[in-house]
Amino acid sequence: MIKKELQKERNTNDLYILTEPLDTTNKIVIDIEEVADYCFCPQYYRFKHNNTDTINMKTLYDKAIHRTFYSYLISFQEGKLKNTLGFLKYQWGKEWIKSKSKSNLLVTPSSLKRDSYDEKRRLGIKAIFNFDEIMSSEKQIPIVINHKYEIEILPNIILRGTWEYIREVTLETGGKVIQIVKILSESNRFYTSHARQNDITLVADAYAFMKLFNPTYFQVVNIDVSNKKSFISTYTEKDFDKLKQTIQSVVTCIQNDINCWTPDIKCYNCEFRNDCNRLFQ
Repeated sequence: MIKKELQKERNTNDLYILTEPLDTTNKIVIDIEEVADYCFCPQYYRFKHNNTDTINMKTLYDKAIHRTFYSYLISFQEGKLKNTLGFLKYQWGKEWIKSKSKSNLLVTPSSLKRDSYDEKRRLGIKAIFNFDEIMSSEKQIPIVINHKYEIEILPNIILRGTWEYIREVTLETGGKVIQIVKILSESNRFYTSHARQNDITLVADAYAFMKLFNPTYFQVVNIDVSNKKSFISTYTEKDFDKLKQTIQSVVTCIQNDINCWTPDIKCYNCEFRNDCNRLFQ
């Protein structure tokens, strides 16, 4: 039943799924990505969401590689996917190399890290090979791809988010289960098992799915493309209560322009490191 309901609007990714737009009058509207970024670092949130002049290679890459994955999944859902790896190669070339999309450059990358653009190009090539291997190894039916949702998380706050991928998977036992999937495109040494279990975006995706469809059982899966691994997370009411408290706290901080941060080891890999350092010069 859930699968049928989800598939009703599978081609309307610009609409909020199965719900009329919520009345935002006198409500605070926030995206779960904003909450997660503020929790990571208020400065990171500031540069990513408020400074539209700041463009960095990491963000460009992440968006491009995910668009490549989504194109693959949509084609698979529509039954048009034949040469899976060839499709991914073409899409990645279209997204990253653009006019050179049919060049051999895509499959014969340079061994030199000439610049970050070329480094990301080669990283994307590895990612599409891994993604194809992961997707081809499981029996699955795509249900929803890159689809927005919104729920009233608190009486005064509307939370928005995006389900990257929802699928029905056939287990080794023969049973079937619906999975909410998050795709991690790049390796991140700070994304430990503890961080994954407490990933607020995953908790929000699970909570929204539970509230909108009231399923008897479902799984939340994180796919680490770079390491070709999948992890299943489970959440309880305590996790959902913590989610609500965190959202309320972040909203309060943003409203009151509370912008405290502590430079630490995470700054080393931050794409806004140079922009942030300029504030202290």
